[in-house]
Amino acid sequence: MENTQLQPIEDEISLKELVEKLRDAIGFLWSHKLKIVVISILGGVIGLIYALNKKTTYTSKLVFVTAESDVGGLGKLGALGSQFGIDLGGGSSSAFGGNNILELMKSRRLIEETLFDTFVYENQKYRMLEYYLLRDSLVESKTPKVNFSSVTNREACNFKQDSVLASVYERITESSLSVSEVDKKLAFKKVELTDLDPVFAKYFVESLTEKVTTFYLETKTKRSRDNIKILEGKADSVERELQGKMVSAAIEKDQSQFIVNTRSLVPSVKRQMEVQLLSTMYGEIVKNLELSKTMSAYNEPLIQIIDRPRFPIEKKKSSKLLSMVMGGFLGFFVTALWLLGKRFFNGIMSA
Repeated sequence: MENTQLQPIEDEISLKELVEKLRDAIGFLWSHKLKIVVISILGGVIGLIYALNKKTTYTSKLVFVTAESDVGGLGKLGALGSQFGIDLGGGSSSAFGGNNILELMKSRRLIEETLFDTFVYENQKYRMLEYYLLRDSLVESKTPKVNFSSVTNREACNFKQDSVLASVYERITESSLSVSEVDKKLAFKKVELTDLDPVFAKYFVESLTEKVTTFYLETKTKRSRDNIKILEGKADSVERELQGKMVSAAIEKDQSQFIVNTRSLVPSVKRQMEVQLLSTMYGEIVKNLELSKTMSAYNEPLIQIIDRPRFPIEKKKSSKLLSMVMGGFLGFFVTALWLLGKRFFNGIMSA
């Protein structure tokens, strides 16, 4: 009968052997302690140099909340506008639903438009773009020097100016700008900008938020505003026609006041019917116009700023002590790993 019992694995490492190997590795590293200490100190010095040369950055944060009206109950009122083929805008635009407003803040169009905005600091007026490029020229930068003094908006830029704008946009969106939710369970959202200049960080965040808010509101309410303009045009047209018919009806009535022949009164009666019809039509248009204005105001989304950035802006600077410790630890780890790896490799080659 075959023995089915499991045989012990000869290559299995016992706890005792593992402790011995660990003690042997520690002893080997201790024999090279001078080299390890020197490289660890060198790593700490490199970390200190990094902390000393790393520029201080400032993070400007703005928190806001968005809310839209519940328009489900207004759908019944929209039937009134259909009498004149008018959509009163009771629905919401899915293009801006959810967190899409956060993506708007990173769009090239709105960021470049923000760069052409101005701000006032210490009684001096500055334009974002020139301020950024001037600040940028004081530090190491690959951004070419291009004059924007004669340009009032992004659409008027030439090829070189547009290239610089694209470079600034990429730098801002890739390494400086951050937009996110404060909490997925809450409607609060935040936009942050980390920059070398606290003034630019503060005013850029505020201007960008204002620009996005304006664009967001105009886009969300565009259909309602267009409908209001249509109704206002129809109301003006019907009102002019009504006034003309009322004058004609009055003249017809005056002329037929002493006429006995009933047939001759037909034009006067016809004018009065036209006046009555136009009056009814005008009343319905005015009613729908007021309803459309009310619904437009009701459907307008609310964007409320909770916290604005204020001076002093949050400063972020590398800790010298932490950088030294991290540099020293990295130097120790890399040196120990290199020595143990070299020993293991030599052992394999000599076997």
